[in-house]
Amino acid sequence: MATSRASIRYAKSLFSLAEKQGGLEEMEADVRTMQSAIAGTHELELMLKSPVIKPDVKERILRQIFTKNVGELSLSFLTILVRKGRESLLPSILDASLGLIRDMRNVKAAEVRTAVPMNDAIRERVSTALRKMHEGEVELEEQVDASLIGGFQLFMDNRMLDASIKREIEVLRRRINDHDYEPEL
Repeated sequence: MATSRASIRYAKSLFSLAEKQGGLEEMEADVRTMQSAIAGTHELELMLKSPVIKPDVKERILRQIFTKNVGELSLSFLTILVRKGRESLLPSILDASLGLIRDMRNVKAAEVRTAVPMNDAIRERVSTALRKMHEGEVELEEQVDASLIGGFQLFMDNRMLDASIKREIEVLRRRINDHDYEPEL
């Protein structure tokens, strides 16, 4: 997801306010809670983006959902977003906020896609290799994509390493199609 400049500004504001109040850990937990709620409820995501639903209704819904699950700073932040008409940016603001926390802690986010779920031994080998590359901690997200057939795809720092069988087949297909072939008559 592309992060807009406004999302980054709001994320920096939330981060700096939490840092001044000494509540970065609470803010991080709140951000993860809100992120999982939005990702897990398609209706909530649609409500945030809807121009038809009035701001006071959105604010009331968000308060009902998050009052018992997040801190007062996060609730106030949500209220400000709704009143400024920026609630549709919430998913990207949450992503940017986690990015700021990762930067502060020297943690990189990485995503690994495999054809089948990784077992613990492979997961540990991948994590160890990534930590050596980064010389710090790595937050590893795993996804299963059966279309890869085998192998893996690794995404980190806006780079991609594609070691999948699907890619190898595509490379072979291109080589065969690009080869000048004249059948015998």
